Amino acid sequence: MSEPWLTPDGARGAEARRADLLKGLQQVQHWIEEALHQLPEEAALWWEPAPGVPSIGARVQHILGASRRLAAYALDPMPDPETLASEARTDWTPRGSSRAELLEALHQQFAALAERIAALSESELDAVRFVGRRRLPVRRATILHHLIEHAAHHSGQLILLARLYARR
Repeated sequence: MSEPWLTPDGARGAEARRADLLKGLQQVQHWIEEALHQLPEEAALWWEPAPGVPSIGARVQHILGASRRLAAYALDPMPDPETLASEARTDWTPRGSSRAELLEALHQQFAALAERIAALSESELDAVRFVGRRRLPVRRATILHHLIEHAAHHSGQLILLARLYARR
C-alpha cells in the first residue's frame, strides 16, 4: 500500500485544502500505527530509553491529547483555555494502556476529526480562531495544519524509539 499522502484526488480550491488536511491526518495515523505494530511486545510501549526520555506510550498519549486540544481550538464553539491547559499537564504521565487501547483511541479520535474537517467550507477554513490563554488570532486551517505537523513530529520519534527498542 502506498502512503496516504500519495493518493490522487483531483481536488481543487477549498476541496483541495480539505483533502490535503485529511491526507495529512491519514498519513500521521499511518505512521503511528506502523510504529505501534513494529513493537515486538506490549512492554515496549512503556520502555524509557533513558531517564527523562518518555516512552512510546506516553508519546502516543501526548499526540492524542495535543491533537484533541488543537482540534478544540480549531473547531469547538467556545474552547476553554484553562481546561485545555490543565489537560495538557497529564499527557506525558504513563497510563499503562495497551497497544489495542491506544490504537482504538487513535482511530476514534482521528475519524471524528476527519469528519469535522471534511465538513468545513472555504470560509470556515479561513475563519480566525483564538488560541490559548492569550487568545492569539489564528486561521482555523493553520491550527489544523499545526495539529498534523505536531503529530508528524512525534510520529517520527515513535518510529525511532520502536527501532531502538528492537535493537537494544
